[in-house]
Amino acid sequence: MDLTRKKRTRLYEEVAQKIRSLIQDGTLAKGDQLLPERQLAETLGVSRSAVREALTSLVSQGLLEITPGSGAYVKEVNINDLIDPFATIVLKEIDGIFDLLEARLVMETGAARIAAKRADRADLYNMCELVRNMENDVKEGRNTDESDSEFHFSVVRATHNPVLQNLMTVLMGLMKEYYGPSRQKLVEQQENRQLWSQQHGRVYEAIKIGDAEAAAEAVSEHIHTSIQELKKLRGVEE
Repeated sequence: MDLTRKKRTRLYEEVAQKIRSLIQDGTLAKGDQLLPERQLAETLGVSRSAVREALTSLVSQGLLEITPGSGAYVKEVNINDLIDPFATIVLKEIDGIFDLLEARLVMETGAARIAAKRADRADLYNMCELVRNMENDVKEGRNTDESDSEFHFSVVRATHNPVLQNLMTVLMGLMKEYYGPSRQKLVEQQENRQLWSQQHGRVYEAIKIGDAEAAAEAVSEHIHTSIQELKKLRGVEE
């Protein structure tokens, strides 16, 4: 993924956020070693100094540890390591999962509009691969959680806005905390997995052609579907 500057943000923050997201969604787990600095810089299309600053930032946040002569490793983290102090306040104030889903609805529809205008070829390639992965998972009857979550992150990453990316990390961390058991029950239903996969495809297609409103509408439909299914599961009346 080419992280060459698109807006006035420090480049190392984008690199750090990319790594944070990989830790948050489980792509990088405790004990995993990151690529060597030079290789990481080449992979992300940035300078070694940007990678170095990003790693230093993540070490200070308690997400990584650096072993001299060996490299950078992911530390054992919990939800509060992955989200900022704002999120710990939200954890105390939250009334229910539906508040979180409503927050995601507002944030992700806006992100989809921006992504439709800013997504580059690397972003679109990544989204397309994730849509295909989820389609294959559905066909093979596999759990779609990983590809589902990563697709939502990919849309927000395509905004190239680190503030939105951090907010997404917070919201998804909270979703795992509050929505996990209910989510698993919904994921077990093949018809849900199939519908969500199709909806992801519509989001991708809208972003690919640069249709901001269609992208926002597709995301809205997708999240509203989750809200309705969760209400049925919990017996919540309209």
